[in-house]
Amino acid sequence: MLTPKTIEDIKALIAQGAEENLNLDYKGAAALGTSDGIKKEIAKDVSAMANSDGGIIIYGVKESDEEGKKHLPEKVDPVNRIEFTKERLEQIIQSNIHPKIESLKIHPISLDNPEHVIYVVEITQSMTCHQT
Repeated sequence: MLTPKTIEDIKALIAQGAEENLNLDYKGAAALGTSDGIKKEIAKDVSAMANSDGGIIIYGVKESDEEGKKHLPEKVDPVNRIEFTKERLEQIIQSNIHPKIESLKIHPISLDNPEHVIYVVEITQSMTCHQT
């Protein structure tokens, strides 16, 4: 799977109903925050993906709540980039996972509202076991 880098790529995933799998995970904006529990969940998700086959976590796309459509993307659920920056996401990931994931990439996708963004976290498969 190619890493989505534009809003058009994200909209295509939603339109195609690209289901979550071992290498693709959708997270709504509420999945990012400053509580210790949310920080641990972010680190757990990223380290699990690095420890398995690698892949992409997209923060800013909500999964469907509808029965029979769970794990399918429903809509863009933008992250407020003023409240939660790319640097903050990177800091949470790198300070809560040991050893650090060296090849981690975070691609911000800007939206029409300059305060809104989608963060695409690209995680390569690691040869080391990462822990949170």
